[in-house]
Amino acid sequence: MVGDSPVDISSSYYAIDGDTLGNNVEIIGKKPRVSFVIPAFNSERTLDECLSSIANQDYPDIEIIVVDNGSTDHTVEIAKKYTQNIYFDNGKLGSVRQTGIEHATGEIVGSFDSDNYFPYNNWLLNSIKYFNYSSDIGTVWPKNIAPPNRPLFMKMYLNFSNLLLEDRIKRKRGIVGGGCALFLKKAIDDVGGIDRDVHWGEDFNLANKLKDKGYKLVYVKDPIYHDTDMGLSMKKFVKKQILGANAFTKDNFQSTSLSIKEIFHEQVIIGTIGMVRGIIIEKDISWLLFPFLLFIRLIIYGLTFSKKLLRVWSI
Repeated sequence: MVGDSPVDISSSYYAIDGDTLGNNVEIIGKKPRVSFVIPAFNSERTLDECLSSIANQDYPDIEIIVVDNGSTDHTVEIAKKYTQNIYFDNGKLGSVRQTGIEHATGEIVGSFDSDNYFPYNNWLLNSIKYFNYSSDIGTVWPKNIAPPNRPLFMKMYLNFSNLLLEDRIKRKRGIVGGGCALFLKKAIDDVGGIDRDVHWGEDFNLANKLKDKGYKLVYVKDPIYHDTDMGLSMKKFVKKQILGANAFTKDNFQSTSLSIKEIFHEQVIIGTIGMVRGIIIEKDISWLLFPFLLFIRLIIYGLTFSKKLLRVWSI
């Protein structure tokens, strides 16, 4: 699949903005099989649209794999409309994803969430070409945006996430791109896959392994939709922030390859600048909700980290 690289992608940093590579690479030879691996847990709200958008891709060789994590709704029935490759794993998210990956027969693995949709039928064809830049490319990672007509909080949440991730790529720091992306299957196998005992942060787990092994990532701004429930329910948003705080403060954010000072700078300084630019220049009123997101995160992460320090001091 991989031909000679038309540009020099050598860099001390592993993540590359796809805009810098140009659009002159075409698919070389036979288009490789792509195995889409979709973990699902009570995903009936989004799974049909997710799988439909995959099945409707204008691409000749697609495999759909769904790994159910113990759903009690109609998730499995929906999955059966699109594939016979349905597996069951009641473990942590890292285990669920790895189960799907191990059953994948494609040269490329599309590891996405059950609330991801592809906005048009040529998305896969247009994105997979980036693997042809170099045999070192292990990941093609797309921007995630809110689907049309979703709540403003969802739009702001994803815009803020993109702001931080694109800043990391621009400034060549931190870890990005371990989830909701296309991966070279042999690269995943080369690093031993995702650790099955990881739940929150399994994307960082894979991204770190690929980076340490020398694989590179191409970030493409041709977006996919992410219909995250964190934008629909404040209760779910707060619950997931608590899960994230417990996971990331456990190792002092080492899985992100960022210091606590850098994390704070991202959330407060970069976020505030993004809010001002978003409201004044982009006329995006969703950014008016950013102070609420920042307040919730500062409270949850601050309390979680304080509790950790108290436990350490009491020993």
